[in-house]
Amino acid sequence: MLTPRQILILVHGRYFTSGLVSAVGVAMLGLLAYALAGLGPAIALGSGALTVCFADNPAPIRVKRVELLFTSLASTVAFALVSASLWWPPVQIVLIPLLGFCSGLIAVWGKRALAMSFSVLFISVITLGSPAMSGAAQLAAAVALFLAGALLYTGYALILAHWLRLRTKQQALAELLAQLGLFARWLGDNLHPQAEGVSTAVAQITAINDTLQNTRDIVLRDVDTDADRALAARLVLLLEVNEALLASQTDAELILSQFDATPVPDALRDWARRLGEALDQRAEALLRGTQAQTLPQHLPCAQIIDHALLTLRPSQPSAAFEQARMALRASADKLQRITDLLAQLPLGATASAADPLHGLDLQAFLSPLRYDPRALWLSMRWDSPILRYAIRLALAMLAGELLLRVLPYHPHDYWVLLTIGVILRPNYSVTRQRIKDRVLGTLLGCMLVAALLSTHPSLAVMTLGVFVSLALARTFITLNYRFTALFASVNALLLVALLEPGSQFLVTLRLQDTLLGAALAWAFSFVLPRWEANDLRRQVEALQHAVLGYARAVLDPQQVSDLNYRRERKRVQDALAAVGGLHARMLEEPRQHQRMMRELSAFIAHSDILSAHLATLRVLRAQRGDRVLPPEQQQRLRRTLDQLQHCLGRHAPAACSDAAPAVSAPVDNPVERRLREVEAEGRTIARLARQILQPTTATPIPS
Repeated sequence: MLTPRQILILVHGRYFTSGLVSAVGVAMLGLLAYALAGLGPAIALGSGALTVCFADNPAPIRVKRVELLFTSLASTVAFALVSASLWWPPVQIVLIPLLGFCSGLIAVWGKRALAMSFSVLFISVITLGSPAMSGAAQLAAAVALFLAGALLYTGYALILAHWLRLRTKQQALAELLAQLGLFARWLGDNLHPQAEGVSTAVAQITAINDTLQNTRDIVLRDVDTDADRALAARLVLLLEVNEALLASQTDAELILSQFDATPVPDALRDWARRLGEALDQRAEALLRGTQAQTLPQHLPCAQIIDHALLTLRPSQPSAAFEQARMALRASADKLQRITDLLAQLPLGATASAADPLHGLDLQAFLSPLRYDPRALWLSMRWDSPILRYAIRLALAMLAGELLLRVLPYHPHDYWVLLTIGVILRPNYSVTRQRIKDRVLGTLLGCMLVAALLSTHPSLAVMTLGVFVSLALARTFITLNYRFTALFASVNALLLVALLEPGSQFLVTLRLQDTLLGAALAWAFSFVLPRWEANDLRRQVEALQHAVLGYARAVLDPQQVSDLNYRRERKRVQDALAAVGGLHARMLEEPRQHQRMMRELSAFIAHSDILSAHLATLRVLRAQRGDRVLPPEQQQRLRRTLDQLQHCLGRHAPAACSDAAPAVSAPVDNPVERRLREVEAEGRTIARLARQILQPTTATPIPS
């Protein structure tokens, strides 16, 4: 369940704004065409606007322009071909699978391109339910109106994107604040001995790193004005907050082992939750243009911990207690650092005088947003996941077409093909989840519409229902597909009820077609699949390489380069998110295609812990102001770095992961203790990587 504050953040966030902008644009163009030319032209023009609105997602204007124009032209071609095929229905047996194949290939450009792919597939399928044109002139007029609607919506969306550019950046930044708040509260709950396991930690890491990259791509791109720079500077501070939060994961178990019967665990938990609340308040303030509550520099929970560090002593001195005491001091320092960083964030929408952007190359932190035509050619190989997906989608559409021709006819059988198109995805795990979401969402939507129609609503109520359901379907399209399926069903059923009064068994047919389409999508998800284990070696080696690069940036004995450090930190966060996503998707695959799940989960968790130790070392070096260290300390850092390179390099020997650490006495130096932790984690990661990548498990799985 969403909390009231989370609902508020959603309503003021970029996803609801995007949904509302899309619904307003489609409704405005459709109603204007209806007022000027009647129902027929309004449907054609509104269909163009509706089709393109699915590809209207937050992005820099130059990227959005390419996406919307491509979608306008590609969907117009699909609309023209399918409309013409209505004169010769047998042609559709070849045409629809061909268009499905082409729309599948569009996914070669990544997650954003899936929206363009769906737009082409959507209009291809929906047009099957239209009556045949009376002649070439009517077809040409309908195609012209469709293209006009698509281009008019494109112009409208680009104007709104320019007008809302700064607002979109604020919304993306607020989304990151809310995600960091959730992570801080999770860290507080994770102090309990019965806290959730590794899988939850992996999910948290993946979610926060995905949000980080999305926010970077929006906020750090096109930094042209003072307001842009203020938001970018705020994001840079939040990156430091995120690093300190990640670094706070490392010592909870050690602290609890010695301080469990004291006020210390409750104080740490309270501190983390207060930080989560403060982050949520700043997200709300940024969205609403209000002031958040100030966070005291010295919280009561911090004073409890300081008092414990000064007064608590065991009856018998022990090395374990000293280690725990040192860990508690380090944890308190990291939480205090977060508290100090939050104090530097503006409480409302005003700009900050500080400029953390000085000397930063912002382009180094952005994902490439290019649509290179050569990617299509490069995907034309048998082992390409995109080519296999396009073939799979085409075959599923062909099967759907053939099946519908032998089943009893009803006027909305294109819903079966649409269900196949929205469910089938390049990844089996995503397809499986969308089957569940589509079926359950459709069932709930059908129940809602059945209840509404039983009251015999007025035209105004049904029109409002169409508008609201479209806005909400677009809102949740990337957040929660189950809600999108629910509101899309409401939208489709109300539209049919409006355009075809007296239609019988609408709700029953919608549910029947959804179940049939879901069954076909499930069956064809096993055709030419690309199992996640095929990418296991590449992703694990990439994470090892990223962790090693991060270690080099932190342990450089001579000098720590801020720019290089930030770049390597981004790389390791992206690699962690990629492997975490692979792990989550593999969990949804058939058991016989899962590989080394326990080892992979531990590998991700220990890689995250090693990154947290390195982040802590970075904080310790920054606190001491060490730029050029004494020779003996340089040698110590170099020794740790050499060991990591020995263990995590591409040709690391088995002896590295098998070697037991040398027994040594406990130390009271926080840097030395952290270096030993780094070395131990490096050995653990090397051992896990060797288990995961051993030849018996690294052999590609038959596809």
